[in-house]
Amino acid sequence: MLKNFLKVAFRNLFRYKGFAVINIAGLALGITACLLIGLFVRDEKQFDKFVPEGERVYRIYNERTDNEGTEINAPAPPVFATTIREFPEVEQTARVMMQSQYKRLFEAGGKKIYEESGFIVDSTFFEVFPLHFIYGTALNVLDDPTDMVISNELAKRLFGNENPVGKQLQMEKQLFIVKGVVEKPSRFHLSFDFLVPLSSAGIPVTRMESWGWNQFYNYVKLKKHTNVVAVEDRFRKIVNEKTAAFADGEGLVNKPYLQPLEKIHLYSSGFKYDMAVRGNITYVKALTIIALFILLIACFNFINLATAKSLQRAKEVGVRKSIGASRRQLIFQFLGETFVLSLISVLVSIALTFLAIPWLNGFTEKHIVFDLFTNPWIALSLLSLTLLVGLIAGLYPAFVLSNFQPVKVLKGSLAGDAMPGKIPWLRHGLVVIQFSLSVLLIISALVVFRQVHFLHNKDLGFNKEELIFFPMRGDGLFKNYEAFKNDLLQSSQVSSVSIGYGFPGDAVAGDQVIVPGKNNGKPLSATMLMVDFDYIKTLGLKMVSGREFSKEMKTDANHAFILNETAVRELGFETPQKALGARLQWPVWGASN
Repeated sequence: MLKNFLKVAFRNLFRYKGFAVINIAGLALGITACLLIGLFVRDEKQFDKFVPEGERVYRIYNERTDNEGTEINAPAPPVFATTIREFPEVEQTARVMMQSQYKRLFEAGGKKIYEESGFIVDSTFFEVFPLHFIYGTALNVLDDPTDMVISNELAKRLFGNENPVGKQLQMEKQLFIVKGVVEKPSRFHLSFDFLVPLSSAGIPVTRMESWGWNQFYNYVKLKKHTNVVAVEDRFRKIVNEKTAAFADGEGLVNKPYLQPLEKIHLYSSGFKYDMAVRGNITYVKALTIIALFILLIACFNFINLATAKSLQRAKEVGVRKSIGASRRQLIFQFLGETFVLSLISVLVSIALTFLAIPWLNGFTEKHIVFDLFTNPWIALSLLSLTLLVGLIAGLYPAFVLSNFQPVKVLKGSLAGDAMPGKIPWLRHGLVVIQFSLSVLLIISALVVFRQVHFLHNKDLGFNKEELIFFPMRGDGLFKNYEAFKNDLLQSSQVSSVSIGYGFPGDAVAGDQVIVPGKNNGKPLSATMLMVDFDYIKTLGLKMVSGREFSKEMKTDANHAFILNETAVRELGFETPQKALGARLQWPVWGASN
């Protein structure tokens, strides 16, 4: 009987070629879209899953509330890690310093390359994140200030296929020794090509012990069977006791949380100053819903076409029933045809997915792999999808067609709205749903397009057009930057030149300032950019009040600040005009807090 079912199914496919092509194309495109979205969603959910015992690793982030509102900060004071390390439930901690990601000059064996993805970390980094070492071991690998661990990709660019352990390299003219080469993980929230120890940074002890210097990502690895909530509550009490001195009159409350490692990538989109590779769980959920909508549209499209085609097959049903075919056999016959169509559609969609993967990787800047032949879960999912689509798309048409009465069919009295099963209203309903979902997807696409357009065209407050940025290299260039600026200005195509540490909106120059006479003399967090006298003019910033930095004013070089309007409000000045002439104190590194 199965052989007969398949024979009839393929006979009908060849007989109704147009119907088969339209159905297969519709299902194949819908399944391909679902596959591509599913591969993207799976990739997003795989972040940090490779870390051994990663379920015991947490990142400490801080929810900071004051009179101005609440913000969630990914970095926190480095003393967070040293404090929680004393808890008996804690196995180890590690800190990663937040810093500007810029291209650094690497030199080794006569080669010179630029690399920007790297971090300054605790020597305990690999105890919390036991990554795979290709060369060297994690034992004592970052104990010395001149130690460096590099990725396999950076090692290949600098040393080729040689084992670089023990070899010297220079980073920004500073000498380091390669102590290990790790395999660069593709789904790690900390993307890096080199790591250097915290001891190489020369940070003053007063800074590392400050409860107000939020410059580190703090990680903690708990012992097995630890009550995370209890540890979190106990640590929170200590933090509030230590930061109570900052809270007077501000309503300041620090509420640290332990964020599971596997949630960092998708659940940190609202965090400030986060340098992690971040996704967005909202987008993942939205894409999942969109994939389901696309699949439903494809299935509804098949049902509409199948029921519309039913009149042409009415006589076939009548003849089959008249010679003894049961309704059950007819149901299996029509379901079998649908499963064949579904299987062909899935096979076509597999081919289309393989073709589309390079485009998807280019669009998302990922390394998504369609590992159909090595991952049994994907093969099983495709098989389940074939059965599900075949069942959803073929169940109703099979029941409708098998319900035709032979007498009416053979007499030709079965037509149009008189069909059993009330085909018209269901078909019309499916068409309405299909078009509604299509309109919803189109509107969503337009909204996303307008958001992206807004992001690309938003006025940032400075002139970004025709502005070229590049990092300065070498001590000689820094010492003679005025001469370098003058050389650039000799070109008729250059109107202005400036040097500075960052652009407006950069979040890597955080520090603290004190406004004498306000806030009881307590330091307030601020993002600070260090710039030269031509910065305002070069970036096209607009002065609301006051003046630009001037070479004519000798005090400007070391004792002048320019605030933006947000800083005016945050520091307690009523208007920009009232802020003019006010004194600010900046406790630079090495000064007491």
